Amino acid sequence: MPKTSVATLAQIGAAADPPQRSGNVDALIDEPRLSGLQLRLFLICALALFCEGYDLQALALAVPDIAGELGVTPERFSLALSASLFGMAIGGAVFGPLGDRIGRKPMLTIAMLVTGGSTLAALLHVSAGWITVCRFATGIGLGITTVNTAAIMSDYAPAKWRFLLMTLMTCAVPGGAFLAAMIAPAILAGIGWHGIFWFGGAVPLAVAAVIWLFLPESLKWLVSVRPRDPRIAAILRQIAPELAAGQLYLTQRERSARQSVATLLSPEHRIRTLVAWLGTISGGFCLYLMMSWLPTVLRQAHWSTADALRGTAAVQLGGIFSGLLIAWAIDRRKIVPALLAGYGCSALALAAIGLLPGKVLLWQGLLLLAGAGTSGIQGIWMSIAVALYPLELRATSAGWMAAVSRIGAVSAPIAGGLAIGAQMAPKTILLTLVVPVAISAIAILFGRRHFVSPPPVIEGEEIR
Repeated sequence: MPKTSVATLAQIGAAADPPQRSGNVDALIDEPRLSGLQLRLFLICALALFCEGYDLQALALAVPDIAGELGVTPERFSLALSASLFGMAIGGAVFGPLGDRIGRKPMLTIAMLVTGGSTLAALLHVSAGWITVCRFATGIGLGITTVNTAAIMSDYAPAKWRFLLMTLMTCAVPGGAFLAAMIAPAILAGIGWHGIFWFGGAVPLAVAAVIWLFLPESLKWLVSVRPRDPRIAAILRQIAPELAAGQLYLTQRERSARQSVATLLSPEHRIRTLVAWLGTISGGFCLYLMMSWLPTVLRQAHWSTADALRGTAAVQLGGIFSGLLIAWAIDRRKIVPALLAGYGCSALALAAIGLLPGKVLLWQGLLLLAGAGTSGIQGIWMSIAVALYPLELRATSAGWMAAVSRIGAVSAPIAGGLAIGAQMAPKTILLTLVVPVAISAIAILFGRRHFVSPPPVIEGEEIR
């Protein structure tokens, strides 16, 4: 990696007036060329989120077969499908912040162990109640994963690459769900639904070993919390071998207190906050209803198992492509057009599903488009939360965005189960999803004046 010049370090760290040869950690991280360490960290974090996407989708893929084995109706698993999403809220809010105390690396290792172990534990006793308990534990692991991958990636991503790397990393979640749906037909035909859980449990355990062996701890966290830790020198040898650990300093200390949520709801920010919350609630509802019940709904529409699972995969594939396109537009401060295009695409696709004949290829194509505004936008609402607010509100806005999004996510599997229990037609279930998508689009349209990014942060300030 190229050396950081003394002049550059002095300029960036002028506020602290450090010694001339000291090392500004922010400047080292923000050098324009990505180091091998940063790329390795990105790949490992993406792998962890890939496991998250797989395990979020796993139970929904197996529900029709588990229900058939137990002789019960699929809607009996509504609580089990919601349990993982509720667990994610608990894991992210209660256990995720422990990464600020004991480190990102040990928390990510624990998260993968909990995720893998609880997924395998679901095989010990096959019942709706036991699977619900195990899925809640799985959700806790996934919530810890979400928080700490975002934290450590933000700590290591250069300012120039941060938005792109965070977006690409987030795309690993729908990528994992897409793979789960694509390989499920072969697993179900070969070894049955148990194989979906064997794979979903074994891979996170392997990733836990990879994290423990190869993931570096956050350099910013070590310098801030454990400045005498020998790991600092080991990391420096990879990114700046000419510097000693004692020369490092941080330009900007972590803020210990967040702004109150009342600030988000102040007259200056109220409309953008409420519209953004409405968008993430409705988006979470649509996405997780489809993730939870599409395999069952499409099979009830007399699709083959393979076709039904490919239809489920199409939603995630659409989300991957649209997420990248929407992130590209947002990076160019085109937030409103990007959101309206995504939601409009989904609304039209869902309406077409409700009105057109249920031909397999046609519906699979429409489901791909439906994923553009559900899976695609939902994956980057956290980035939008950061883009819409000034520096001092970004941590608060992101935290509350993550919390309120769970309202739609947790309620979706239950609502879907009630619809299936009421024997609502598959196309009617999907057609009703037009309503929350349209409400979000209309709200963004009327609140568009408030969806403007604040001025860019001056060089040397850290976006949190």
